[in-house]
Amino acid sequence: MMIVTRALGFSVTAPIRERVESRVRSAAGPSDGRVMIVTARLEDVNADSGGIDKRCRLVAGLRESGVVIAEATDADLYVAIDRAASRLRRAAVEATRRQVARDRRHPLGRRVLAGV
Repeated sequence: MMIVTRALGFSVTAPIRERVESRVRSAAGPSDGRVMIVTARLEDVNADSGGIDKRCRLVAGLRESGVVIAEATDADLYVAIDRAASRLRRAAVEATRRQVARDRRHPLGRRVLAGV
């Protein structure tokens, strides 16, 4: 799985990158290796005005299941990363379950649906 981390309004430090990679790898675990790429977009929404404005948006490309997006906003960037990763885990597991259920409806699996 490839993880790309981008930041808007600040630079990505090594501890931030490590946190994103650790949480994303943990979140992708139950999805059975179907997560191919995750892009983490971190931003300081209000910049200098303060408040709850650190956002983490995770976009995951799943094998055979499309794209899953998870987002969280908090005053603490690390908390936003943790919450977004938790949401990504639930969304990826659900997308994987739907795909497996679709494949099992037909005895030949998805090959019939794709016209192969």
